[in-house]
Amino acid sequence: MKFLILTASAGNGHNSTAKKLRDKILKEIQGSDVKIVDMYKSFASKTKAWILDQGYAFACKHLLKAYNYFFKKSEKSNYQNRDKAKVHNEVAPMLKGVLDEIYSYQPDVIICTYIFCAVAVCDLTRCYKIPAKIVCMTLDYGVSPYWECTNALDKMFITNDDMIQPFLDRGFKKEQLVVAGIPIDDDFSKSPEPEDLAKRREKCGIENKFTLLIMRNSFFPYSNTQLFKEFEKIKSPIQIVFASAKGKDKQDLERRILKSKTKHTFKLFGFVEDLALLFKSCDILLSKAGGLTTTEALTSKLPMLIIDDLPQQEIYNKQYMVKNGCALSVDKTNSISKQINSIIENNEIYSSMKNNIERVRKTFTLQPFIEYFKTCSTADYSNIEIKKLSKRQVASCITKKRKEAIKTNK
Repeated sequence: MKFLILTASAGNGHNSTAKKLRDKILKEIQGSDVKIVDMYKSFASKTKAWILDQGYAFACKHLLKAYNYFFKKSEKSNYQNRDKAKVHNEVAPMLKGVLDEIYSYQPDVIICTYIFCAVAVCDLTRCYKIPAKIVCMTLDYGVSPYWECTNALDKMFITNDDMIQPFLDRGFKKEQLVVAGIPIDDDFSKSPEPEDLAKRREKCGIENKFTLLIMRNSFFPYSNTQLFKEFEKIKSPIQIVFASAKGKDKQDLERRILKSKTKHTFKLFGFVEDLALLFKSCDILLSKAGGLTTTEALTSKLPMLIIDDLPQQEIYNKQYMVKNGCALSVDKTNSISKQINSIIENNEIYSSMKNNIERVRKTFTLQPFIEYFKTCSTADYSNIEIKKLSKRQVASCITKKRKEAIKTNK
């Protein structure tokens, strides 16, 4: 079987998911062929591709209030106005490129790891025959704008049961929805090896004591100065592990650790080859609330401290984790040191978080995709007359169909 994965570099989560799905498909489905295509880098203008890639990170770091404002504004889109949504204009210049890719590669299954990719393919089905099965998935714990523009999908893999009704409200049918969880590497779901925590820590090269793991991903809002001031306020000596430290940031951390007068011990890691093992060797994670990171922590049974000043989709992730008792909030009222002190001083808080994680977590979240793909048949492209079309012709055909749908819905 042939699989076409359409992705985009809006943060790294979509590309990471594309690679995880590719690797799982190649491993589980004999004779499969998988092609990953970044829709924006392949078919959009260089400016638009840059905006999605670098511009996203820039906005989240320097223009967060504006980013969240426009995100919330986009949420006003609804099922009744789905054909008027601005997202259709966003993907229009890329439609011909996507259509040409589909007809050239002739996949049996099209997997979209980013909502705009799904909108593009669903728009194409208005005018052009696409015999492949089309699937997409959520990579967060909240429902983002514009999903109502993708209800032509064959399957929509959603994060949890709470999403079923919102997707039904957006025009999906129940048989289209699969509650699968967020797809992450199987290693996070496997039983820890070795079973003994002290031996796992030894294997990771860290000490056997209460361990705070810090994931400082892109646009992490705390400076090293702020972090070390918080470390000084933690009453009991703990181990603090930095993952993904690199470049000037790593050098700065090394300098601060040498000068630090705290009673804590520190460990710096650059690239972590076995992140799942590290997660299963620590006691609590301090991070942002990216969908993949929070899911990896949940699956590893690792409680979280989640920081503030987040993009809107991560605010929803944080709210879900805190509401379900799997994480504590770090904000103006509750500092990093205050939350860690409360956990160490009151074991019931930590035990409750561990129990709540057991209730919420899903394991082996790639498997539902594989089970569905194995039911898919070979797509038949033999009856499709492939014509040479311009960008304008493809976009115009779809725009015409959308306008007809708007009149019909009125």
